[in-house]
Amino acid sequence: MVKNIYFLYLFLLNALINLVNYVPRVLIEDRFNGSIISIMIALPIGVLLLYLFCKMIAKFPQQGLPEIMSKALPGWISRPLLFVMGCIWYLSSVLTLVGFVDITVRYISPDVSPYVVLVGFLVVIGLCARLDSESILYALEIVLYMTVPLIVYMVWRVFSSPHFEWDAVMQIITYVWQMPRYETIAGATFIFSGYVNMVIFNRVFKKVKIRHLWLFCIIGFFTLIISMFAPIGFLGADGAGEHVYPAFSTIDSLRIRYFIVERMIYVFYVVYMSLSLMNTIIHWHVSKELLLGSFHKKAVSSSAHLSQQKRKLEWWILGVFSALVYACAWLLDQFTLNQMAQMFLNLRFVGEIVLLGLMFYFVLQRRWRI
Repeated sequence: MVKNIYFLYLFLLNALINLVNYVPRVLIEDRFNGSIISIMIALPIGVLLLYLFCKMIAKFPQQGLPEIMSKALPGWISRPLLFVMGCIWYLSSVLTLVGFVDITVRYISPDVSPYVVLVGFLVVIGLCARLDSESILYALEIVLYMTVPLIVYMVWRVFSSPHFEWDAVMQIITYVWQMPRYETIAGATFIFSGYVNMVIFNRVFKKVKIRHLWLFCIIGFFTLIISMFAPIGFLGADGAGEHVYPAFSTIDSLRIRYFIVERMIYVFYVVYMSLSLMNTIIHWHVSKELLLGSFHKKAVSSSAHLSQQKRKLEWWILGVFSALVYACAWLLDQFTLNQMAQMFLNLRFVGEIVLLGLMFYFVLQRRWRI
């Protein structure tokens, strides 16, 4: 069993990965049309969803969503639901991984084939996603301890830079009362969606408890503010919207003086690569376990007890995952990838509300049985 601090790690990973992913682009696109008020609305909504979900799943200690559903719903309902949830969560990893390969080609190594880079990533992710949940959480802890100090340092360098234009930030703040769009609110709430991983990782928690809820609010608030205003301060109120990856364009404007690596972007790339791979491993692990649950294959925590049939099914699932990612990298252009990201953000927000409703029903049914 793991400590409750690992729940914070799951939340923190999802928040940090969205300093770069598609959430900043969604906020910057609507910077003149309600992004700031969207952040204000998304904060209480995201924290409320996180709090309610964790309070309800705490009623089912050491159980994942497949186990909970198998007791509360008939198979003809639970299996399709688990399959759909697994596919939606897997889509998030596809967007992260394909986007990261595109970033590698654009900023780091344009002469290397992106498909060679992708194959290397898929091998690492596929092997690590088969580990047990507890081992993955320990690996996440190590990755965060290595990357968070570097992220704090880079954020400080951005906002303390003499080239940071506070006038551009103030210009955006004047649009604070513009009416927000649903798409922007849905994108901003994704910062808090790390709690969804508990549908599987709850198996290794004795009983998850939410302490210091204010800490989640502060982390979510500063993540959204940094992801939106850091690019605006460097790239301008108008220019920020012209960049495909505004966070990387911002970091590429910084230098590291008196250090062996002069461009800050190389450090940022290593940090983001570590977070992206860790995030994808966790998403594949969760999606795999949900799909195994939809196939009525009980997942157990110890690899020593895995049946031969379950092992084969795991390899098939991870093989399909890898093939789909490779096909998306081959077929999708940047415009289509952005459309898919916005579709995912919208669909995920509705899906989280549905998941919350299901958990409420499961808690009620548990009380009726007692």
